[in-house]
Amino acid sequence: MISQQLEEIKLLMQYAVPSDELPQALALLEEYGGDRIALNLFHAFYSYLPEGLDDAINGMQIIALKQGIFLLCAATGIDNYLYVVSQEQAEFLGSAANGIWDSEVLEYFGYGSQEDSARSLEDLSRFPAYTPANADANLCPICSAANGEFHTLGCPVEICPWCGGQLTNCPCRFTITGKNSLQNEDYLESFHEQLVNKGRIPFDAGTQRPAYPAAGE
Repeated sequence: MISQQLEEIKLLMQYAVPSDELPQALALLEEYGGDRIALNLFHAFYSYLPEGLDDAINGMQIIALKQGIFLLCAATGIDNYLYVVSQEQAEFLGSAANGIWDSEVLEYFGYGSQEDSARSLEDLSRFPAYTPANADANLCPICSAANGEFHTLGCPVEICPWCGGQLTNCPCRFTITGKNSLQNEDYLESFHEQLVNKGRIPFDAGTQRPAYPAAGE
């Protein structure tokens, strides 16, 4: 599915990127070609150009990360734009110069107000370049939870606190709820409540990160 998303982005870029900037924009896309977080941002940007003018992303910075949700800044030839990005989607927030207006995003990332976020973003040079989440040893390779954070519920890397097995694959989720399926939202909420009461096991980069073969191996 990543390959399909890549092709969709390349097609969008043919219509969105100035011809003289296209080679550089494609090179950046290839650099992040295996990273779902970056691809979601690219897809959102090239599907809806913020200013309605031809433009291209020439770099990305990570502003904040919490529970696998990224606050990223995409730098272009026109402006710097903020996006909230997960493994599933990217949401456009606006120009970094204006700060963050969305109250839920402000609260989630710990900003007191739009003014606070704008002041924090005045000097973007202090924020590091975005490193592909799937290459960061301190992040879960599936849900991007940071070391010490809880996984996104349903992440196959999460460990079952009852048996120590793979939570998404062991029978405990059915034994605990007394159900043979967790497709129903109420059943899922019940299981999550019992999981929290038992004590969820947070991501440990030293012991839980699966090893995947590098390209060419």
